[in-house]
Order: sequence, then structure tokens, then C-alpha cells
Amino acid sequence: MYSKILFDLLTDIFWGFVICIVIGVTTSLIVWYTEVIEIFQLYIVSFTYSFNGIIAGGLAIGTALYVYKSQLNIIEIIEGVFSEKELLKTDYYKYKGYYLSIRRSLTFMTEFIIISFAIFYISRFPFKGVPEYFMIFFACLQYALGVYVGRKLYFIGQMVRSLVSVKAKKNLFYEDKLGDLITYVNILSTLTIICTYVNVTSYYSGPFLFDTVLKSSLHVFLLLPAVIATPVLIIFNFYPRSVVRVLYSKSISKKIKELKKKLTKQKIPPFEKMSYLIEYDRLSNDELKYRLRMTLSDLPIAITIVIMLIDLMNL
Repeated sequence: MYSKILFDLLTDIFWGFVICIVIGVTTSLIVWYTEVIEIFQLYIVSFTYSFNGIIAGGLAIGTALYVYKSQLNIIEIIEGVFSEKELLKTDYYKYKGYYLSIRRSLTFMTEFIIISFAIFYISRFPFKGVPEYFMIFFACLQYALGVYVGRKLYFIGQMVRSLVSVKAKKNLFYEDKLGDLITYVNILSTLTIICTYVNVTSYYSGPFLFDTVLKSSLHVFLLLPAVIATPVLIIFNFYPRSVVRVLYSKSISKKIKELKKKLTKQKIPPFEKMSYLIEYDRLSNDELKYRLRMTLSDLPIAITIVIMLIDLMNL
């Protein structure tokens, strides 16, 4: 599954860059037709370099494309492991409905389009008229796609959280049935961190005029995506794996009970029975400790996010 996820991800990022190039070329041609040559040249420099439109926009569009196209992956993983009867005893289906709701996603995106429009309109791009509205539109699009991804991450976390109370009948630990879930979380959280950092850096360091009454005091509002993304990414990166660890621990305990029952029915010396159970418990817990160490080794990701925010504030 890992190779397929990686291939789909690279494909979507590629198309994100292609879409950005098309937007850049199309809007540049319109600016060239409607404005003087100096404004046309300034627009091209601003779109491609000053505000890093191709890279930042490509990552935003590509990430959103990937999340949209792969949003059913997490559902297939969960519902492939747990039965409907097991999931009905949790809040899983409630959060699944929120997660898949197009109406709620559009509403949330619209709210942030309004907020981002106000921020970028007041910050003032270095030109007026058609070029300015093109840049505002493109910036608002990136904000909208960013909150779309963030909303999906939040409800993935909520769906996974609801699984804590499940009493699974399968041996989840032995077959590592939730390993694909962790892979998906790792890839998605890493991609979102990169996307957020590039996007916020591009606009925070961009040549806005800030010539309104608020002036440069509005500069801090350009950090909004990073401020919103930080807690979501930290929680999303760590919490699902904590849930998986709890579920695997339950599986180990259940397997040990089953082994005890089987061994009591067999004519095996008590010492051998005890040795077998101890060895199984030791190996299982060693594997769990290994997975816990892998989780703790991801602590630099959280630290990186915080440093990113501090770094941006010092630009």
C-alpha cells in the first residue's frame, strides 16, 4: 500500500503544479491585455517569485487533491478491520458523516475565504485592479484548500479516537491490521507540515504594501494558517498511534487468555506452559515498546512545527 500511496501523492502534487502554471499563464495573459507592460512584468514577478505562487499554490492544490481522492482510504482501513456491529457501539459513524459531508466542508471553506479575503485586501498587494484581484483570489484559494485539508485531518483524528472503546474480536496486533492507518497518517501529516510552512513563509515574507490604517500590525494575521495548523498537526500526528497502541495491547491480552485456555487442555508440563506464555508476552511487549519508541522518535516533528511558527514570527 505504501508504494501506491506514494505514487498517488506524487501524481497529485504534479497536477497541483500544472494547475498553478495554467492559472499563472492565464491570469498573466489577461493582465498583459488589460494593463500596461510595467504592471504585467510586476505581476509575473509577484506571482512566480515574490509570493512563490507556483510552489506554494502547487503544494496546496496537490495536497487538497490527494486528500480528496484518498479520503475513503482511512474508512476502508477502519471498516476492513472492525465490523459494523463493533463500530455501531462507538461514535465512529457520527464522525464519518462529518468527515464526508461536502456541505460542511464548503461552509467551512467559505468562512475562511471571507476571512482571508479581508486579510489580503487590507494587506494590499503591490498593484491595484485586475492583478490585485487575481492575487487575492489565488491566495484565498490556498487558504480554502488548507482549511479543507485541516478539517479532514481533524475528523480523521476523531474517527480514530472513537475506536478506543472497541472490543475487537480479531488479533489486530499479530496481523498488524492497522499498520496502513499509521502509514497514511505519517504521509499526510508530513505533507501538510511542508505545505503549511511553504505557504505561510511565502506570504508572510511577501512584499505587501500595508498602506491602510492598520499598517504592518496586520502582518501577524498572515500567520493564521500556521497558528491553526499547529495543534491539529501535533494531535493528528501522535494521537492515532496512541489509539493503535491501546488496541494492540487489548489484542495481546486477549491472545494470552486464549493461549491459557488452549494450554490447559493440552498435556504439557506446567513449566513449559508458563515459559511459552512468558515468551509470547515478552515478545509482544517488546514489539509494542518498539512501536512506542517509533512514536516518540517523531517528537521532532512537533518541535519542528513550533520552531516553524517561532521562525515565521521573527521574519
